[in-house]
Amino acid sequence: MRKTGKSKALFATGAMMAALLGGVITAAPAHAADGVCNGAHTNTDSQGMKWVLPVHVSPFTSNCYLQYGNTGPGVRALQKNMNSCYGKSLVLDSSFGGATEDALEDVQDRIGAKVDGEYGRETKLKMKWARYNPETGARVDCKYLP
Repeated sequence: MRKTGKSKALFATGAMMAALLGGVITAAPAHAADGVCNGAHTNTDSQGMKWVLPVHVSPFTSNCYLQYGNTGPGVRALQKNMNSCYGKSLVLDSSFGGATEDALEDVQDRIGAKVDGEYGRETKLKMKWARYNPETGARVDCKYLP
């Protein structure tokens, strides 16, 4: 088979597309199947205390992830919890930027989670979460999830 300029160009285009698609597939975080935490949900524990967790709204689950560039109520819930339970001073702007990523990496290091600056199942389970009095809204303490 004789290679023409057209077949060389097609081969080069195909190789480039394969490389790009391969990069996209491998660049996705392992927890991406869980979905982005695009909401926040208030839970009530057996003592009547309130917890606010980042959640994926539909289908509803707290098994979700957050990373640099995400925005919304899930990010705000994470920021508020890191301020309340880990002494951070994040602006509650609902935007996962550099300050939130740095704070999360510090928290992950302190709790023994993988330090990657991404919030997912492991970080959720190893973090303490603020509990709030339902009548006053005041923080009562920080506990591990029940």
